[in-house]
Amino acid sequence: MTLGLIVDALGGELLGDRETEIRHIGPLDTERPAAISFLANPKYRQQLTVSRAVCVIVSPAIKDEAVACGAVIVSDDPYLYFARLTQWWAARVRPRPAAGIHPTAVVDPAAVIGQGVSIGPLAVIEAGAVIGDNAIIGSHCAVGARARIGADSKLAPRVTLGFDCVVGARCILHSGVVIGADGFGFAPNKGRWEKIEQLGAVRIGDDVELGANT
Repeated sequence: MTLGLIVDALGGELLGDRETEIRHIGPLDTERPAAISFLANPKYRQQLTVSRAVCVIVSPAIKDEAVACGAVIVSDDPYLYFARLTQWWAARVRPRPAAGIHPTAVVDPAAVIGQGVSIGPLAVIEAGAVIGDNAIIGSHCAVGARARIGADSKLAPRVTLGFDCVVGARCILHSGVVIGADGFGFAPNKGRWEKIEQLGAVRIGDDVELGANT
């Protein structure tokens, strides 16, 4: 990566050499070579003089101070710029899985699979499930009957989505997430317990991210 590639992709004003190589992203106190960092809170500006980062993303208010210490990218919102930099970087170093259904996946003929969907090894998609365009279903995922997954959502390996549950568009469910499992409800009956069936379903909106083993 170079600073030139970064600003061409993400914008911002570069004060420095476009050909400067960037190999890492890190905090201001990073010890890694060829790293880019950011300064969003002015109270940490004193770290600029000791930072080993070869480039720092800063606001216009401190660009003159920062450029005296090395290359800078000027952005109105350095923290947002940093977030988008990590997204851009991840897309380059972690290629998207190829579209298609792995030979070991089990997809019911009554499931609806959108365009550009990737379904990984040993995943199971049950009857009536709907998978939106460009969604990614990781290995060992289970998508229950009538469940729906919105476009551009990603299920990491070993996610379970229960019967009739809904995940919106552009969601990320990390490994081990279980959506739509039964709660525990029982009615007493002469020393025994009668199960109360869980008849509801979970609805998750757009742009939601759920952590591992949630």
